[in-house]
Amino acid sequence: MLRNNDLGDVLVATPLLKGLRKAFPKAKIAIGVGKWAKPLLENNPEIDEIISCNAPWHNKQNCRFPANSPKTFLEGLFYVLFSKESRSITKKRFSHGIDILGSRQGSWLLRRATIPNRLGVKGYAGGDNWCQKCVQFNETQKVAEAALEFLPLLGAKKQIEPRPSIFLTHAEEEDAKKRWHFQSEKSHKVIIAPGGGFNEKCWGNENYKKLTTLLQNDPALTISIIGSKDDKSRIKIEENDRVRNFCGKLTLRQSAAMVSQSHFVITNSSFSMHLAGAFKVPSLTLLGNWYDSAKLHHQQWGYPEGTIRGKERNAGINNITSVEEALIRIKSQLKQ
Repeated sequence: MLRNNDLGDVLVATPLLKGLRKAFPKAKIAIGVGKWAKPLLENNPEIDEIISCNAPWHNKQNCRFPANSPKTFLEGLFYVLFSKESRSITKKRFSHGIDILGSRQGSWLLRRATIPNRLGVKGYAGGDNWCQKCVQFNETQKVAEAALEFLPLLGAKKQIEPRPSIFLTHAEEEDAKKRWHFQSEKSHKVIIAPGGGFNEKCWGNENYKKLTTLLQNDPALTISIIGSKDDKSRIKIEENDRVRNFCGKLTLRQSAAMVSQSHFVITNSSFSMHLAGAFKVPSLTLLGNWYDSAKLHHQQWGYPEGTIRGKERNAGINNITSVEEALIRIKSQLKQ
C-alpha cells in the first residue's frame, strides 16, 4: 500500500490497513510512507512492514515544486526509475499494490516494481491508466471511506469504521497525563494547534492569538499549544500555569498522546484534526481563505464529534469565521 503523502493523509489510510488485515489475516501487509510519517504507524498490529518511500510528489515534506510543474514530473520519474527505494520495493515481489492517492507517479512506481495486480483511483490524479482496477473519485465522499472501497475490489466484504487509528503505548499515555498535570483535575484540557500548511489554508496567527487570550480568561480551561518548532511563534502569548506552548518540544507520538488525553481540540485543517478524530475528541476546525465550503470539507475530512467552520460561498458566507464566533462555538461545545 502506497501513501507517501502528508501526516493526515497517512492517518486516514489506517482504516484500510485494518480492513486488509481482517480480510486477509495471513497476508503480508506493507505500507510505503515518507520518513516523516513512520512514527504514526509504530505499534500498528495491522502492518508487517513499514517501507521507506520518500517520493517527491504530493507531499509538503519532500516535494520541491508545484504538483503540475515539469520539474515535479521529472523528479518523480527519476525516483521511480532509479532510486534505491524503488529498487528495494521491486525486490520484495509484492503480488498486489494499492496507490491510495491515485497519482500517475504512484501507479508508475507500482508498475516499475513489477506488481501484477495494481489498484488506483480514477478521476483524481491520473494514475488509473496503469492500474487493473480502480475506485472512482467522488469529492463529496470522506477520504477514509473512499480508501475502504479498495476492499471489495479485492473481493473482501468487511465493514470497517472510517476512523484513523494510532496505537499509543501505556508509557506514552502516562507521559501525556503528566504533561497535563500542571492544571486542576476539574479543568477542561484544550489543545490548540495553529499550524497547517501554507498561510491561505490557515485561520491565521492573529486570530489564534486573540482566541487564546480570550480562552485563558476562563479559569476552567487549561490550554496546551502543539505543533512544530516553526509553529512556536504563531501564538505569541506569555505562558503561565494554565497555558503552555509545546511547539517544537514534542514528537509526533507525544503530540498524539496529548490529544488523546484532552477534552477539546481547536485546529486548522491539519494533522491535529485527524488526531482528534482518531481519539474521538470533539474538535473545532477553523478554515482559512483557501476553502470555499466548510460543508464540503466536512464531507471529505470531518468526523461526527467534530465541527468545521469557514466560508460557504453557495450560501453567501464569504468570510472566514470570526474570533467571536469561534469562541461562542467552543464554549457551547464544552458545555455539552
